[in-house]
Amino acid sequence: MHRFALLLALLAAACGGEPARPQLKPTDGWARESVASQTSAAAYFTIANNGTGADRLVGVKSEAASHAMLHSTMTQEGAVRMRHLQGGLEIPSKTAVELSPGRTHVMLTGLKAPLRRGEKVKLQLQFERSGRKQAVIKVLDPLSAGRQESR
Repeated sequence: MHRFALLLALLAAACGGEPARPQLKPTDGWARESVASQTSAAAYFTIANNGTGADRLVGVKSEAASHAMLHSTMTQEGAVRMRHLQGGLEIPSKTAVELSPGRTHVMLTGLKAPLRRGEKVKLQLQFERSGRKQAVIKVLDPLSAGRQESR
């Protein structure tokens, strides 16, 4: 009888609730215009997760560059350094994570052509649970303050 009660409790727990599901939406993408000799650029955007489960951004690709990587900026011994986020970027449920200058961003290296003001660059974002999503990056004036100007 004890085993039967345990089995019923496990079955009830398994059927009880909805599974946690992330619901991701990349928005407000922007990058600054580059010059002809520039071989890299940073891209910024926000990822809103309105779902009930967390997810992780684990990869980025772009046709505009040979490589696209998640980077984090930190100050170490008075010097600003960037490092590759090898484990990806956690996107908790019911939050928005902003990639912004001086913090986390996507580094585009090996630009195939300069980024020109007014153009749009597409990034393919790979998430651990949600699969692929696309972020549209608007190219702004090189002196742009960023996100508020990309709307």
